[in-house]
Amino acid sequence: MKLSIEWLKDYVDVDDIQELSEDLTMSGSEVEEIEKPFESIKGVISAKVIDVKPHPNADNLNICSVNDGSNVYTVITSDKSVKRNDFVAFGLADNASDVNGKMVRSVDIRGIKTDGMLFSLEELGLESHSNYVFKFEKPVELGKDIVEILDLDQTVFEIEITPNRPDCLSHIGLAREVATVRRKKLRVPEVEIDIPKGNVSISIESKECIRYLAVKIDGITVEDSPLWLKRRLASVGIRAINNIADITNYVMMETGHPVHAFDFDKIPSSKIIVKNAKGGEEFVALNSKTYTLKGGEILITDGDQILALAGVIGGKDSGISQSTKNILIEVATFDPVRTRKTSKGLNLSTDASYRFERGVDPNDTLYVAKRIVRMILSLSGGKISGMEDLYPKIVKPVVVKLSNKKLSSYMSFTPDPQEVFDVFNMLEMKVSKDQTSWVVEVPTFRQDISQDVDLIEEFARIHGFNNISSIMSMPFIRGNKNKWWDFKNKMRFLLTSLGYFENVNYAFSDPKVKALFGNSFKESPELLNPVSPELSIMRPSLLFNLIDALAYNVKHQESDVKFFEIGKVFEADNELEKISFVSTGKIEPLDYTDKRMGSLLNFKGDLETIANYFHLDLNFTNEKIDGFMNGQCGKIILNGEEIGLIGELTEDIRDFFDIDLAIYACEFDLEKMFKAIRTFEYKPSSQYPVSFKDLSMFVQKGKFQASEIIKLAQNSSEYVKDVKVIDLYTGKGVPVGSYSITIRITYGSMDRTLSEDEIDGAFSKLMELIEKTGIILRKVR
Repeated sequence: MKLSIEWLKDYVDVDDIQELSEDLTMSGSEVEEIEKPFESIKGVISAKVIDVKPHPNADNLNICSVNDGSNVYTVITSDKSVKRNDFVAFGLADNASDVNGKMVRSVDIRGIKTDGMLFSLEELGLESHSNYVFKFEKPVELGKDIVEILDLDQTVFEIEITPNRPDCLSHIGLAREVATVRRKKLRVPEVEIDIPKGNVSISIESKECIRYLAVKIDGITVEDSPLWLKRRLASVGIRAINNIADITNYVMMETGHPVHAFDFDKIPSSKIIVKNAKGGEEFVALNSKTYTLKGGEILITDGDQILALAGVIGGKDSGISQSTKNILIEVATFDPVRTRKTSKGLNLSTDASYRFERGVDPNDTLYVAKRIVRMILSLSGGKISGMEDLYPKIVKPVVVKLSNKKLSSYMSFTPDPQEVFDVFNMLEMKVSKDQTSWVVEVPTFRQDISQDVDLIEEFARIHGFNNISSIMSMPFIRGNKNKWWDFKNKMRFLLTSLGYFENVNYAFSDPKVKALFGNSFKESPELLNPVSPELSIMRPSLLFNLIDALAYNVKHQESDVKFFEIGKVFEADNELEKISFVSTGKIEPLDYTDKRMGSLLNFKGDLETIANYFHLDLNFTNEKIDGFMNGQCGKIILNGEEIGLIGELTEDIRDFFDIDLAIYACEFDLEKMFKAIRTFEYKPSSQYPVSFKDLSMFVQKGKFQASEIIKLAQNSSEYVKDVKVIDLYTGKGVPVGSYSITIRITYGSMDRTLSEDEIDGAFSKLMELIEKTGIILRKVR
């Protein structure tokens, strides 16, 4: 919400801007930024046209001689309405800039050099589009700063209004806050005017139309708005269009209640029927876009033709134009939920929908109608023809009872009764009191107040949170870290020590990336109203966003990347906490002498480092996984249960993210690993020497896993203390379709030194067991 300080002063006295900002922030309306909307206008001054003549080389251009009080300059303009003795806004080349900060430059136009330019209201930020340069209505002092003449030294607050405070989405609403906080008098514009009933026909067929008032005004004149009105609208980010449209915007920004104007002569049946869309209707809005309605939207119609999408935007065919003479003013209230559904469903958000979907007070309708009618009669002429006001189900104020005891308990002191009365009274609440409690009638524009604690909050914020003494209500209790938290923290420590950086990404993902991984991950819920197509599903895997982050870094010359993330993934009816990590680039990027690129074995080693830290034995199955290179991926097995996957990503995925480097990715279920962790007790190592035996063999690819061979060796004898793979070879001398693997078996005993016969016997038994499986032994050492 943009709050113009100059505009605010119409309703409440304001002095120190910085103090006002702090007071509003502390009362709940946070001032995010203090702006000067016209501060980019520099060097634009008043000047007088002293001569006008045609351009010798262009029929559509004139050459003007302009006097700024000190010098005479040459300016070329296409505005044929500029004439001698006009007072204009002039900017000297290389010295002046417009509202967007664009500097004026000297240019040669058809052989004649211009010394500067004449400014229009568009370039001064006061109109959305200007056909002519700006001309003063009366003579002004020459050479004077245009910012000073037009009073453009404006201050505007950008305020964050919480969704439960729609009453603050207006200048009067925020003025009420200022008046209450600073104990000032609130001045609300007088609107005494007689609007006769009749000559307007309205029918409400939608239950979601809470109130509908329409006023018909005949004989108006559509023209430019006065400069003061343009300036106020421009200061809050609204460019002027014409006097009727500008007045509707002005009243909305003043009162917070959106209003709309129809060209009455473009309503064929001369009546208004409010009803719900059936679905499939097409509607051309004021923004010239065509929308296909989904059904349920509230429509303003004449019975057949759609005139407006209620609470959101008007229709193009019934809009105000320069030829409009008779208008129908709409001041209505619509159901907030329906308005939000309409806005989100059509992806169409406006200033009006922003207010209606948060809740507009139906009981200020008549005041708003009188306010806009007075302004229209004042600025565009015309005569009131009649009015109709339908209010099917009246919204009544809520009455809330607040006990003195509860108020004192929550405030930690006993408030002064007069202060309590003054605060509620200034917030326009009707207050009465008995011996034990306050009875407060809450105005309908305060839809956020429904119970006594809401009233306590109101008093507390106006009293000032910083004026409430701090009291420790309970002893400080130190929290304890549980085992799950400690496990995840250790996991973070391990990965960072391995060179990985932690990511925290959105919980949404791109369905196109999900498609690239085929059936590797389960289906996840789709979002009904995603912020973008690339974030339209809940993430079924942490890998998707991690790969995207990796790709972003690679494209920005960071080719050695290691990322990890711990977080939830989402399935159709379940949530799981997982960990993922990805890697690309060199093994040792900080060592310029080490040119080795990372491989799947290096990457797998990082996973095994984690498993070893927690004393877990992981196994891997070599199988086809969508999204991963065949032969370079596998499932992660822990205690016979699949917990994740690991491998090198396919070229299709690399192409999608536009990366040439190999990418390695791993993801596993964090909770399953956590549950598998066991408590280990210290066991002394043997005091007796151990013996080593190496055994090489040819293993047919796809028939045996290395983990199966290791397990067979471990169970072959009670003397086996350890089994490791020490070599893998697929070169010359290895049968086609096989690979050569060498394992090292460690033999030992806790109570004696094993004899050679015992070791040879155990080793022979192992060889027999391996040969029985069909594996061909290659070499014995």
